[in-house]
Amino acid sequence: MAAYQFLGYDIVAPFQITSNEPVFSSDSVSLKTRRVSQNAQRWELEFGIVMQDASSFLPDMLLGWSDTVTMTMPQLNVRGTTISSGTSTSAVTVSGAHSAGDSTITLTGANGTIAKGRFIKFANHDKIYLVTSEYSGSGDINIYPSLRSAVPDTTALAYRDSDNIILTAYRDVTNVTGITFADGVLSDAGTINLIEAL
Repeated sequence: MAAYQFLGYDIVAPFQITSNEPVFSSDSVSLKTRRVSQNAQRWELEFGIVMQDASSFLPDMLLGWSDTVTMTMPQLNVRGTTISSGTSTSAVTVSGAHSAGDSTITLTGANGTIAKGRFIKFANHDKIYLVTSEYSGSGDINIYPSLRSAVPDTTALAYRDSDNIILTAYRDVTNVTGITFADGVLSDAGTINLIEAL
């Protein structure tokens, strides 16, 4: 996994990215299954950190508990290698206005591909999206989830490592708000759980 940080502390595996998308399911008397989605989705992250200085870590975790935190969104990892951004290296923008609910977005300006499995972000709102099929370099890109906010024409798309795709999140209220001393010397921050701020 590439090096990612949370509040200046290196993230370590195991690392989990979960898509929380509530779906209600029920069975009828004839045993037909009916499922309904509420069209809501957020990313949830779970990870550990390398704590080098407990005296700095404790105040960092306690201050601003109810505020949002930001970090670079970790990209998925396949066989020890982070999914590349693809072959495109240019600035990419949206072509035409797109409404909330659209999952196919027309882009312009790409000089190559954008990889399937890449997390991306539109400049006009904070939601993180996932590319669901490789973008060929022209035409439309497919994303998950569908747009949560309308995206105007010429909105910039962040997709490269250098674009610094920032996740805005809350710390889960189940997080430890302190430090566990494992043997009186070594300390452990426990598992950090973040939920995307919508």
